[in-house]
Amino acid sequence: MKFITQKLPKCKDCAVRNAALFGELETDHLDKARALRSSQVQFSAGDFLYHEGETPDKAYTLYEGWVTLFKNLENGDRHILRFALPGDLLCYKTGKNRVLDHSAVAVTDATLCAFPIEGFTNTIAEFPELSFAINSVTNTVMEQCYSALTSIASNPADAKVAYLLLSLYVRECSLKNETPDGIPLPITQEDIADALGLTAIHVNRVLQKLRKLGLIKCKNKVLWIGDQEELAKIARVNLSDIKKLMVAL
Repeated sequence: MKFITQKLPKCKDCAVRNAALFGELETDHLDKARALRSSQVQFSAGDFLYHEGETPDKAYTLYEGWVTLFKNLENGDRHILRFALPGDLLCYKTGKNRVLDHSAVAVTDATLCAFPIEGFTNTIAEFPELSFAINSVTNTVMEQCYSALTSIASNPADAKVAYLLLSLYVRECSLKNETPDGIPLPITQEDIADALGLTAIHVNRVLQKLRKLGLIKCKNKVLWIGDQEELAKIARVNLSDIKKLMVAL
């Protein structure tokens, strides 16, 4: 872990601002918001950002990289709650029970902007726009999680895998404001299995099927989707709905 406190990037010039917490704020409020940031923190792939059971004193905005949020189950298995991408707000808890109910680990090398939670709490009273921004971001993440949970709970394996790949693809494309030839996909088949309640063998079979249909290519940790509309049909979602949901921040 490495802390950076000097020459931090300005929020108004941030490449992921539109997908992040401060994207909700007007430009003239950004200096006040930026003053809440204490540092940027760099983690190497495999490093834990925090552990379940800890009481955080900082919240984070993911500036660069991928992070996995997960819970360890009583039987020793791991359940992945979601994959955090640049712009996501992590570890923000207030109130009487601030104990974290999940852990977070860096999938890739990751850089996060750190904000002391006490500073957030003290500032909200005089800066209500910040409260509105936090509520908006939190509500969007809840909607994304509800949508994913519905897909996981009620659909077959093909639809589950298609939904996860499509949602990650749409989100990454929105961060770049373009449709690239491919997006980074640093997660493994085991990660996908742990996120969807499947076995890695089952995930592999679905991926092979999607490849044979010409809908995806995945090589060297890069994902390419050939026909988003067709993949959305397999995922049993409307493409316009998932785009609206994933770029809502």
